[in-house]
Amino acid sequence: MDTNEGRDIAFKPHIVGGELGQKCKSLANDFIKVTRFLEDLGGKVGILHILRAGAGYMVHKAIEAPILRVRTQYTSEGYRDHLDNRKIEVTYRDYPDETPEKLIIPDTFATGRSAETAIKDLLQEGHSPEKIILYGFIAIPALERISEICKNEQIDLSSYAICNITQLAHNNYDMPAYGLDESYYVNKGKRRKLGSIIPKSTLENFLPNYVPGMDQPGDWSERQPELYNGEYMEKGDIRKHLSKSISLIKKLQEISQDNEWYLPIMDEAAERELKALRNTLSNYN
Repeated sequence: MDTNEGRDIAFKPHIVGGELGQKCKSLANDFIKVTRFLEDLGGKVGILHILRAGAGYMVHKAIEAPILRVRTQYTSEGYRDHLDNRKIEVTYRDYPDETPEKLIIPDTFATGRSAETAIKDLLQEGHSPEKIILYGFIAIPALERISEICKNEQIDLSSYAICNITQLAHNNYDMPAYGLDESYYVNKGKRRKLGSIIPKSTLENFLPNYVPGMDQPGDWSERQPELYNGEYMEKGDIRKHLSKSISLIKKLQEISQDNEWYLPIMDEAAERELKALRNTLSNYN
């Protein structure tokens, strides 16, 4: 899904709150149009919100469909540290009696473990859709993990990634389009490059605008004004997302600057985004 709104969300972490919501609505409308054009939708459609992040993609604003809700939570704090040895459990579910034939899952798919847990819970509760449609920022490990579940359960699978399908950083969290793996450098003291499956036309637009190594979705839930958490509407910690983004960009500049592939336009993009992040952060003091 290569659109102006998708690119803005991917390489401008200073876009938060209401502005982010408007871009997500526009992008969700495009997503639904494409799925209809490709005849991926039809029959009874449902939307599975994996709380809290799923609703932030605004698919429920682009199509009328029943919403299924489930909350999966890691057993410990996990910002930029989704290690595979942490346990995930379902802490909330709200499923209708009727099973949708086509199930849209909007989310940030990094390792895919949250989605895997949610899908397995749905199946255990007696709901087995004919087709699952993934939408959002998607990394290869998540796609492989969810594909395996669907294959085993004989469920068709389609996926619609925003801008690119990424590799996953060492921390099992960051999803950069390309650049150095900051978390690997911090933990191992060595530089490691990451890339993504990305159309050439998309890459050409990224080059003067994207900070290499930057996590594209960022702390998705915290970028939102508020999201339902299974009990009440919870405000996103926008200040936290902005502050973390500033720290990450500064570190990426530091470890990237002496690489010959690191072009002046990339550093200019970093400086522009740092300025925009600081300006936005000043509104949340």
